[in-house]
Amino acid sequence: MAYKPLIAFSFFGYWLCACLVHALASPLSLEQLFSDDLYRQLPSNELIKASHADDRFLVLHREQMTSYIKGSAILVADWSTHAANAKHIDHLRQELNDYGWQTLSIMPPEQPIAPLTQESLTLYQQSLKNRIEAITKTANEQPGAHIIIAQGTSAAVLTKLFAEKQLKEPAAFIMLSAYLPETSLNNQLAKLIASNQIPTLDLSHQFDNPNIENQLKLRRQMVQKYLKPIYRQRQIVGSGYHQDEQKWVLQEIHGWLGTVGL
Repeated sequence: MAYKPLIAFSFFGYWLCACLVHALASPLSLEQLFSDDLYRQLPSNELIKASHADDRFLVLHREQMTSYIKGSAILVADWSTHAANAKHIDHLRQELNDYGWQTLSIMPPEQPIAPLTQESLTLYQQSLKNRIEAITKTANEQPGAHIIIAQGTSAAVLTKLFAEKQLKEPAAFIMLSAYLPETSLNNQLAKLIASNQIPTLDLSHQFDNPNIENQLKLRRQMVQKYLKPIYRQRQIVGSGYHQDEQKWVLQEIHGWLGTVGL
């Protein structure tokens, strides 16, 4: 199935417009603005309203397009974006269906207001934990394993939750450009990655946030030190928005999942 990007989702343009609206004291949060736009652009059969207690959020669901089902791929975008963002998430949520995976792409919680504090990060962490627990129940209604593909800061926060045993471990964890936007917190990420036993694919890009590039060697060293059994690190040329890079990442994920028996 050919990948059909959401043409209206020129991410930077939409993000800029959304931020301007938000800055002009709009009563809607940025997450709500993103959700409303997805409701307008996507077919209704892909839209799920999920909830955990009082927290209601959007999930984009697509069924596997094979005669068999491998399981469920839960996708989590970076906290400053949305559940169909143009840097891999939208491509993966559509294309993984052809490899036997149903996809569940969740809207990440609202990004904390800068400057980032431990309190605001903890609140984001709790909200993300609740959403993952809620959508995992949906994933468990289908046979097969469940994997998590997470991006940016969301990936880093999930790594912390796994390391602290606050979330049930998935069968595999794919990180897309994982980092925390604060130096001291980011320095802890390598140890958190190494301290859980989840098979992990760590993908990054040539033009990612400098915090990622500076951490790659340390992550490999910590994995060796703590004897993490299954860890692969791959850096992709480019920024992650071009079609060739999208296909490359899809094939990296599909190939690696095969090596871990999924």
